[in-house]
Amino acid sequence: MATRRIERRLRPTSRAIGLVVVGVLLAAAAVVFGRGELLALGGFLVALPLVAFVLRLIWRPRLEAVRTIYPTTLAVGDRMRVVTEVRNRSLIALEPSSYLDLLPGAEPSSIGGVLPAIGSRLNRNEDKRRRRVAYGVDSMRRGVHEVGPLFFDNADGLGLTRRVLKIGEATEVEVWPRVAELPAMSVPSGKSGGEVEAGVAQSGDSDDVLTRDYRRGDPLRRIHWRATAHAGELRVRQEEHHAEDTSVVILDTSGTAAAEEPKAPLTLVDLMNEQAAPAHAIDAEFELAVSLAASVLARFHRFGYETELFETHAGLDGDTESTRTPSEEALESVMRRLMLTQPDSTAGERREACAEVVDDISRVARTPVVYVHRNLAGDGLTAIRSLSAMAAPALALIVSAKPVPRATLTSFTDAGWNVAVYSPARAKPFTPLLELEATA
Repeated sequence: MATRRIERRLRPTSRAIGLVVVGVLLAAAAVVFGRGELLALGGFLVALPLVAFVLRLIWRPRLEAVRTIYPTTLAVGDRMRVVTEVRNRSLIALEPSSYLDLLPGAEPSSIGGVLPAIGSRLNRNEDKRRRRVAYGVDSMRRGVHEVGPLFFDNADGLGLTRRVLKIGEATEVEVWPRVAELPAMSVPSGKSGGEVEAGVAQSGDSDDVLTRDYRRGDPLRRIHWRATAHAGELRVRQEEHHAEDTSVVILDTSGTAAAEEPKAPLTLVDLMNEQAAPAHAIDAEFELAVSLAASVLARFHRFGYETELFETHAGLDGDTESTRTPSEEALESVMRRLMLTQPDSTAGERREACAEVVDDISRVARTPVVYVHRNLAGDGLTAIRSLSAMAAPALALIVSAKPVPRATLTSFTDAGWNVAVYSPARAKPFTPLLELEATA
């Protein structure tokens, strides 16, 4: 259904319309009763809104905005700081106005407010010719978003006319999936292949450890200060493993079981954004599944594994290519892929590619395989379960807001999978509801 957008052009307020109506009635009464003072008063009431409207048409405020955002790349749940400086370049001052910085997914209370009057460019006081809008948000959704433009709901001093002013341009920000520490996930150290390139902290003590260069995202508690002082750059403790070790993560991108995805409630941001697509409610299960996949990849990468991400469904172009990240590189590319990935639609636009995924993984030596499961069923799920024969270990993370049937759990454990169940309905969604060991 088409949304009625907020009018932005200059328009009279209900007060102005009321004055015109009263003025016309007074003029009519003056003619009937022959009272000249009523005619003068009626003419004044009619002329006042008209003059105000014409003057506002002639003198339009000229504002410019400079926006600073930190950071421009963040994860779901991180706090983003936005500071916008607004300057008045016109000859007339701007009355106090309510503002809204367009930011989908944020609460209007955190991105809107009332800005004091801004002096004209003739004002000698620099501080009165500019105002600052600053706020922080931590409710950004996964994906690529645009912050801005800034909107002002501006009315004249008498409240007879109002217009919505669009100030500045949009700034793009990237919101990556949330990465959390997953408890009790077993990661083997590997038994074959050449050792990963790592430095040994020769401190002269008996507690020599393997170290490597510091990477963005490494916790400060893992910094090895003696090795850092010796090397002249930050070094962190490196768990011993082997460079040829590869870890595989498979994300279930099958569509939701619901017949129709519910629409999100209409917000003020939706009304202001005339180019917005129809809003959809967040698929909490899929968002948690993506975050689990990102968290597992980050954990493997922290241990020095080469990581590889597969999805159970091909892209819209039919591509089934995985995203491989060597241990010495950052996870930027795979995080961007997870930032943009979406579940298959009810129309089945994405082709199921489980057989191709299994074929690709089967060419790799025994390796840790983590499968994040949601709604996949049938032959595709059977193919994925068969990977336990070539995995060491095989771990299935099942995401469901509802109780998982016992048959589903046993189908994994009997096939040789360790199982952990997660629910987005919990206060701590990254803590498993249930953990089961493989029985095969």
